[in-house]
Amino acid sequence: MKKIYRTIVLLGMMATLGTSCNDWLNVYPSDQIKEEFLFETGDGYRAALNGIYRKMASWNIYGSNLKWGIIDAWGQVYNMSLAAMDGGGQAMKKIEKLKFTDQDLTPSTDKMWSDAWNVVANCNELAQQAEVADSILFFGGEKERKMILGEAIGLRAYIQFDLLRVYAPSPVMNPGNRTFIPYVNAYPAYVNNRETVSYCLEQIIEDLKRAQELLLEVDKGANWRDRFVERKNDESLFSSSRGFRLNYYAITAELARVYLYAGMPEKAYEQADIIIQQNSLFAALTGSKALDAMRDGNIKMYDDIIFALYSPKDQIEWDRLINHKYDTEDKYKDSSFLGIDSDMAEERYGKDLETDWRICYQMEKKNYYIDFRALKYYQQPDSYKYSKINNMIVPMFRMSEVYYIAAEAIYETDLEKARGYLETVKKGRGINAKLNDVTKDQFMDVLVNDAQREFLGEGQTFFMFKRLSRKMVGWEKEVLPTEANMVLPLPESESAI
Repeated sequence: MKKIYRTIVLLGMMATLGTSCNDWLNVYPSDQIKEEFLFETGDGYRAALNGIYRKMASWNIYGSNLKWGIIDAWGQVYNMSLAAMDGGGQAMKKIEKLKFTDQDLTPSTDKMWSDAWNVVANCNELAQQAEVADSILFFGGEKERKMILGEAIGLRAYIQFDLLRVYAPSPVMNPGNRTFIPYVNAYPAYVNNRETVSYCLEQIIEDLKRAQELLLEVDKGANWRDRFVERKNDESLFSSSRGFRLNYYAITAELARVYLYAGMPEKAYEQADIIIQQNSLFAALTGSKALDAMRDGNIKMYDDIIFALYSPKDQIEWDRLINHKYDTEDKYKDSSFLGIDSDMAEERYGKDLETDWRICYQMEKKNYYIDFRALKYYQQPDSYKYSKINNMIVPMFRMSEVYYIAAEAIYETDLEKARGYLETVKKGRGINAKLNDVTKDQFMDVLVNDAQREFLGEGQTFFMFKRLSRKMVGWEKEVLPTEANMVLPLPESESAI
């Protein structure tokens, strides 16, 4: 871990923050800026925070590896025989086969580990500086200071939770008092001891609750439909464009996710219900209007996204590399893409194969094959109404998952209400299903099946199966929920932690 925390990297240089901030950045032409300069102005704080978001959206973290890349391949989401050998496909093929130490995979997972901890270090530095900063530095005063502090604390918890889910067993796997990864909440942190799963979860929850408390006041009366975009990121709009950021509701959703993972369904439901009660803000899509939007390029169904990252160009380029590199008029050569075969489609969608919007519009059926190619990150034509925003965003948390969490948390005690939550998601995806006949014993099978459709390309399928200790069914094999299959070994460089 020593290498990770030697210095704070100016992630803010990766963000486009507006003229005034760019002028400020140009004063220091190197790839690092000493912290005494970085945190002298409000521009510096904004640069640091937005740099963290951009770094998270990079290929090595949520731009690929922890989304549609190696984490989805590990979750047996795709038929990997259809994937390209390059552009990340080779690493995905290896992890899909559970070859965790293969030389074609370890460079990707090592980079994922180091870049993720680099983000944590930057979050910790930003949080510490914001904690003691004079509010006079900020255009939005004390409110903006608390907003930056809350987001920094929340982001470090968010990414360390995902590291815990990758590199340690889930609570249901009985990790006991064994230690796996550290939890880091200070900067600099040169040496960090590994901690137990329960300790890490306690720290994650504590950080999320602190962030939630800070952002509750910050986000009161926020314009949630004013989605954050980089061109708006000047000092006057920085605090007001709260949609897609790690805002109060995004923190609340993440807290619900963590509580469910930690085996605390009552607390998970309590947090999920806070958001469900605000369904006018983040409602699951319903009705013909939503269908028209999907036909007009809203493939990612962005209206129900609570938290997202921006990747203005990279997502398009990566999709071309992975899904469309070998597109030709020759039907026999167009065979490298991320997708599912007919057997996987039948297993997941069943009688909904012709009606579920998630396969009708988020998947492309090949004319000459019986396979389906994922379109979630495909570049929509500029003529489409939603193409610009759809092409940029990386979904991190959806309202549909909030409904899944609520349903799972209460189905044992209130099956009727749980059915209603799941019906809401299905209706929002074009399926007018009534689940009256679904028994308590059947309910989780139905929920997991729907979540598999929803999470495709978004990195949550593997974590769901790991949390539930359920076997994963891929295109050619079953993966049992054992530690050997569901815990990634630490990089060799970290053996001394």
